[in-house]
Amino acid sequence: MLLPAVVGALAVGVVMGGQNSGIFEGDPPRWVSNLGRVLLILGVIVEVAAVVWAVRTGRYRASRRSPLLTLSWSHRRRLARQVRRGTPEADEDPALLVETARQLAGQRWFVVLVAGLAMTSVGQAFLAFAPFFAAIGGLLLVNWAVLIVSVLRNARRGEAFLRAHPDPSGR
Repeated sequence: MLLPAVVGALAVGVVMGGQNSGIFEGDPPRWVSNLGRVLLILGVIVEVAAVVWAVRTGRYRASRRSPLLTLSWSHRRRLARQVRRGTPEADEDPALLVETARQLAGQRWFVVLVAGLAMTSVGQAFLAFAPFFAAIGGLLLVNWAVLIVSVLRNARRGEAFLRAHPDPSGR
């Protein structure tokens, strides 16, 4: 997670200080455009690898077969809130809570996909070499960093819920 943040800060600094840079267009030095291409290609490779891995290991399919998909958004949010807080309501179905916790705990793979997106964003900011794209790239990096922290925190909370409230079906 530090690599995209450091490279993003470097991208913003370089783009803001570049020569012949308009607000929407710039003239990057050769090393900046090369680094941008490398990060862009590496980011796409990481994204594709994460998706292929998720499909091949069955993680993607497991999420699509979840009984939670038949529930309303408000009910799913209520279940997730109970799992994150670790305090199930008395009238809630324990199997649905356990499934929600299992899904939260199983989403760590998503961090790799988001890291690939962050590298792609930084690569694009380097290639554009303009203040506008540096600002957009910086905003995207902040967005991706918040998403990564959120996914990891929810995974820990889901695992804690599963330890505190074992699956009633024994799975």
